[in-house]
Amino acid sequence: MALLGISESKNAFSDGSLNGVAWVVTTINPDNEHRETSQTSFLDEAISEDTGLKVYTHALAKRIIFNSNKTATGVLVETAGQSYVLEARKEVILSAGVLQSPQLLLVSGVGPRDTLEKLNISVVSELPGVGKNMEDHTIATITYRVKVLTSSKSANEPAFAAMAAEAYLKNASGPLTSPTGPLAFEKLPVEARKGLSESTISTLARYPADWPEVEYLVVDGIPTAPDPRDGFNYGTVAVGLIAAESRGTVSINSTNTADPPVIDLGYLTAPSDVEVLLAGFKRARQIWQQMRDITIGSEYLPGSNITSDSDIINYIRGVLRPIFHASSTCAMGKAGDRMAVIDSRARVFGVQGLRVVDISSFPFLVPGHPQATIYMLAEKIADDIQPRR
Repeated sequence: MALLGISESKNAFSDGSLNGVAWVVTTINPDNEHRETSQTSFLDEAISEDTGLKVYTHALAKRIIFNSNKTATGVLVETAGQSYVLEARKEVILSAGVLQSPQLLLVSGVGPRDTLEKLNISVVSELPGVGKNMEDHTIATITYRVKVLTSSKSANEPAFAAMAAEAYLKNASGPLTSPTGPLAFEKLPVEARKGLSESTISTLARYPADWPEVEYLVVDGIPTAPDPRDGFNYGTVAVGLIAAESRGTVSINSTNTADPPVIDLGYLTAPSDVEVLLAGFKRARQIWQQMRDITIGSEYLPGSNITSDSDIINYIRGVLRPIFHASSTCAMGKAGDRMAVIDSRARVFGVQGLRVVDISSFPFLVPGHPQATIYMLAEKIADDIQPRR
């Protein structure tokens, strides 16, 4: 497989090397073509093995409870308006994700002092890094009408959509069993780097030699707009920003976890991100030029009239989407690091009996898709919590 001179990944990105192109390795059960998740792969098995694990459904964690020694002793929970406390025998493990983990720490008194005092929350542990340092991979897209079958056919023909759904549900067959196409990762080649500023080149030089700067994703249909249902099939190549310098934040303006946290994604606030994504966008256009045998007409989105750098950047800002890899809002780090929230064993600084174990724990976002890395982190910390015999 070749894509614009990008070499094939011999091990489909499973050997620790990302630069290259390969078909996506997905967590799909081949027996029924259903997506495997942390629930189906880990939680269901743990429950079936009579481990004593109990899952409280329709329950909202309201606050972590600390005693006078700053030790987490339980969690205040609410179900259908009724509040109760789940007491911890040993420790509390927080795994609420990149948005809710920092939110729950904040309402419990762990976080930046100024944020807590504005809401009259007693400070249990002053940690300025809670909710800071949010990093994500983002994508911009280029769409063409194509001569191959895509999800547009289901939008155009309800009968086809019904047939595809029936084939998937009854026989685990048909177009719905194909989740996506190939991926490619690369460091921008010399020609593409000519438009980068000295500052951006210096920024990129800080990354390891094998750390890709951009990703190219083949996407079904039109991910940034409704399908026009005009009888055509649409296909998209997305360019993803992998060496992202922009950072976002998660904060609160309420002590109630039922209220959503305050989120500032911070996308494209770093000038280097704009330059790299622009260069990757131009590369993605070159990819489409190599596929003229399957395209119909000129570029559909953004359109062949979008040519200047300023016009392309304005378009990118309008269609920019996350790949949903946001991380690092409860970042792991060394004691004494002002922005660190947890140590290498996922224990929250300044308190006892509390850990954070999810993608918010990452000290930085890994360059690839992070699902396997999250599982690895959870396995590592699980061994520390309860060593295997």
